[in-house]
Amino acid sequence: MANLTTLSDILKTQYIGPLNEQINQQCKLLNRVERIKDEIVTGKNFTLPLHISRNEGVGAKAEGANLPTAGAQGYKDSIFPMRYLYGVITVSGQSIAATKNSEGAFLRAVDSEMKGVTKDLKADLNRMLYGDGSGALAAATANATASTTVTVDSTAKLRVGMKIDIISGTTASVSGAAITAINSATSFTHNGTAAAVAASSKVYKAGAKDIEVMGLAGIVSATDPISTGLQGLPVATNPYWKASVLANSGTNRSLSLALMRTALDTVETAGNGKTTAIYTTHGVRRAYEALLQADRKYVNTMKLDGGIETLAYDNLPIIADKDCQANKLYFVDESELVFAELGEGGFQWMDEDGAILSRNGKDAYDAVLYRYCELATRARNAHCLLADITEA
Repeated sequence: MANLTTLSDILKTQYIGPLNEQINQQCKLLNRVERIKDEIVTGKNFTLPLHISRNEGVGAKAEGANLPTAGAQGYKDSIFPMRYLYGVITVSGQSIAATKNSEGAFLRAVDSEMKGVTKDLKADLNRMLYGDGSGALAAATANATASTTVTVDSTAKLRVGMKIDIISGTTASVSGAAITAINSATSFTHNGTAAAVAASSKVYKAGAKDIEVMGLAGIVSATDPISTGLQGLPVATNPYWKASVLANSGTNRSLSLALMRTALDTVETAGNGKTTAIYTTHGVRRAYEALLQADRKYVNTMKLDGGIETLAYDNLPIIADKDCQANKLYFVDESELVFAELGEGGFQWMDEDGAILSRNGKDAYDAVLYRYCELATRARNAHCLLADITEA
């Protein structure tokens, strides 16, 4: 008897388009910092001049007294390097041929992979923009027993298939392994060699330690994200070069309007900044909304570019982003951020040899997407971090 099983090899599968997206592709911080881009640079490094001190040759004097001793304005250069981001695809000749004209192949192989890796690299950049440039995705718990299962503080930034290194200082216990399972919110398994994990070990994307784009965690901080200081200026010798941090010694506390007002006021008194946006998590945004409802206050909303509606505080957008760290609100003066790019800017496909697709020695073609960029700030004290906030 003929049935679906016996006829399966000759029956066509009809795909109902369009492609149904299962991945959160929103990149809210990147979409905003791209709009503040005002520099396309050349060379290895980029320099931002800073005004750091006043002329102190001013003041009141008594009649007949000597005039104030002449002073001068103080200046300093901050220097930051470009960071280099890549996305690579390989498409076989057979898959190109099979999807060129076939009925039901509503996504052509090359087009699908090129669009997909562009979204992937964009999403990875958005994640970096919340980091501190180190590339650390999670902090591992020390484990003297060799194992391929690792306990960490959070698996929120990890995904199955991601290639990782686990490094303590300069010593790697795991190199280039792929994550095979996310076991829980604090545990994952990889396919590398079973290894003991030392204290202070962190999980990084393979080969990415200390070379990622700088993000809000490094900029909106009172400490140095790297040993040489943010943009080459250590806090110890440049005390003006730090953001305000309102924390609670690591103990989470309830969000309040008074805390938010303090953060805004701190920005305006610490430097020449004025908050233009507040970046946080969905959980903290829920806590803010619950706070307004509990106090029977009117819940303000506003529309961002692209028609996205968001909550507002003091006429400032509260932007909940999947990549923001838990329990934090970043009060940012976006006018004091610089998203610098090298070359033409934006995501580009390598085509210096005249072709985007190139043979790789097999019946297949490679293409490389790239972007050279870095996030910097003109005034670190124009920003404030409100930390240790309980999520709803």
